[in-house]
Amino acid sequence: MTFKIGMTIQKVGSLSPSKLIKLGSAIGLNHIEFDLSVFSDIENVKKVLNTKQTALHSPYFEDYNLDLSSNKNEADEFVKNINDNKDDLKIIGVVIHPPSDAGGSLDKFYERLERIPLPLLENMPYQSWDQFTKFFDDTHANVSNQLSICLDIPHSWITNGDQFLDLPEFCLDLLKKPSGYIHISGGTREEDEHFPLLTDGDIPLKKIKLFLQEINFKGTITMELEPRSFEDIDKMLQSYMMMLGFAGKTMHRMKLKFKIPFIRRKIHQLSEKTESVVFRKA
Repeated sequence: MTFKIGMTIQKVGSLSPSKLIKLGSAIGLNHIEFDLSVFSDIENVKKVLNTKQTALHSPYFEDYNLDLSSNKNEADEFVKNINDNKDDLKIIGVVIHPPSDAGGSLDKFYERLERIPLPLLENMPYQSWDQFTKFFDDTHANVSNQLSICLDIPHSWITNGDQFLDLPEFCLDLLKKPSGYIHISGGTREEDEHFPLLTDGDIPLKKIKLFLQEINFKGTITMELEPRSFEDIDKMLQSYMMMLGFAGKTMHRMKLKFKIPFIRRKIHQLSEKTESVVFRKA
């Protein structure tokens, strides 16, 4: 079993995506998942991007006051930006939440998904698998292009507890394909915290490793991590080391061990040079 390992990269305070990509390059990330902030830095991102693939996370109403159902020009602009840059960014898919804009339109949601390369429908906290299946089926009935899923493991942990990896058969079938896509982070039964994998949280990581082996996962796992401080960035490095072990990437892991002191110095230098960084969750 082997799979690609990625990380979410987005603007953090005064740190632009292109600056953070350089750290990703230093550790040899196979994949990056961006949010819409990438497009305000797109030319710089193109200059430094060296992963073989990326994904986008579409805006969702709770954090962006915008989703793909919204009656706002920004939603169409997001879709246009994806298509204008999909080759340069090597986009393999776009993570999609269920629409929740009360002023939005399902027709607009479906029409925009028609213009998106491989929508990856994501399961939500407190959304049962029956509810997710209905969301997937309804979307499939109204959208003609190919669909897949983004299995968000912490979301399922919140919803399903110890049965968090008991998935519907169609989800397992999609995950077993090379296009299979998973979000992983540290969290609790009460909150989707996006912790580094080796800090707070109670998700049973050994059970996840066994699950990946059982389905012979060969897709992409994205670590959806939100640093609270520069110290957390070091913990994110350790999370990446652990995922390399899960994927059987022994040589990559050994080489990275020798690089880590240099990367830590780079992170320290970045923290000294950067003022007024506001992390998403203090």
